[in-house]
Amino acid sequence: MIRLAIFVFLVIVVYKLLGGLIKGVSVSSRPEVPAGKSTAELVQDPQCGAYILPAQGVEARVAGQTYHFCSESCRDQFLLEHSDSVD
Repeated sequence: MIRLAIFVFLVIVVYKLLGGLIKGVSVSSRPEVPAGKSTAELVQDPQCGAYILPAQGVEARVAGQTYHFCSESCRDQFLLEHSDSVD
């Protein structure tokens, strides 16, 4: 009778351990975004091709369109190349 109780106890322990491992593996690898916060989308710098957050870059309007740049030097180079259409 004691052997049966020990066997049942071990089966339950192993079941709980395996269940925890399976849950840990099946959790999504994407981090959760807290409620009320949104994820910002990256934009591509048209001059060098780098991806940046719009709020952290340098902005310029050319021909009625807003462009975002990784640096002032990329913005300035872009404006030189498109100087005929700057707003």
